[in-house]
Amino acid sequence: MNRDAERALIGMTVGEIGLLILIGCLLTLSLFGDGSFLADTSRFVRALALGFIIVELVVPLWIYLDIRRRTDNPDRVWIHVAAMPVINLFALAAYFADRSGD
Repeated sequence: MNRDAERALIGMTVGEIGLLILIGCLLTLSLFGDGSFLADTSRFVRALALGFIIVELVVPLWIYLDIRRRTDNPDRVWIHVAAMPVINLFALAAYFADRSGD
């Protein structure tokens, strides 16, 4: 991957992760503080949403740390794909398949 494409992917990935962190902070405040984000929604649903956000953040972090540890220098596009909300579990499965093929 060339430098320009990698820079663009890094920008999009940072934006996606930043948005997830913001939503996670708002959900945490609404659960444990006096935040009004989704205040009309039940506490249980907000807790489920927070758990979903945490999973959405852990998957790209794990892939990033695994890529840094590997010596074969895999493509960093996996971090971006894993940071995409909702599809990141599919990306994790594809990353494992690609990793085991090496």
